[in-house]
Amino acid sequence: MKIERFTVIDISFIAIVHIAGIIGIRFLPEYFLKASFVSILIPLGLYFYRASLKKKEWAPILIVYVITFFSEWIGVNYGWLFGSYSYGNSLGYKIGGVPVLIGLNWVLLALVSRQISSKLISNKWLVIFVSAILMVLIDLIIEPLSANLDFWYWKMGEIPFSNYRDWFLVAVLNQCLLSFVKANNKMFIWSLGYVGILVVFFASFYI
Repeated sequence: MKIERFTVIDISFIAIVHIAGIIGIRFLPEYFLKASFVSILIPLGLYFYRASLKKKEWAPILIVYVITFFSEWIGVNYGWLFGSYSYGNSLGYKIGGVPVLIGLNWVLLALVSRQISSKLISNKWLVIFVSAILMVLIDLIIEPLSANLDFWYWKMGEIPFSNYRDWFLVAVLNQCLLSFVKANNKMFIWSLGYVGILVVFFASFYI
């Protein structure tokens, strides 16, 4: 499989950013945790730049952002979704207790998960299901570290099953909306590389 030159450049750059984050968070957490937004904005910006999205494809992406932000707002303020939790300060400016950035993180994870699944599976309904499962698996890695990284905090320090259940349901809704965004074959290795970096980044904090 041919690997595009831009993929090598982008993934190398994203890897450097995350390696710097691993080192910085370990030795200067008070400074580097506040810069966590960089690790989301850079790959998301690069993804949008490389994917060459059509004008009509921006609408479902925007709707995914609105739905996920509102879902988090409901969770933080009422506990009706995900469980009882609150956000720390690492993810930046908040509205109603929810970081503006969190919806962008949902968008990025949803897009790369779909790119990977779409390349491996042809059935559109199975793509939705597998993409949602992949998003939940990524969340499984992140959740136990969330308090240590000042991302979010669970009441009593326990992660409820409702978090993973609702993550999956919201992810399925996301993927249904993203069915209107055409998969780009050139973004498969890019997406695979990004998810790999993400897994290594968070896995490093278990050591």
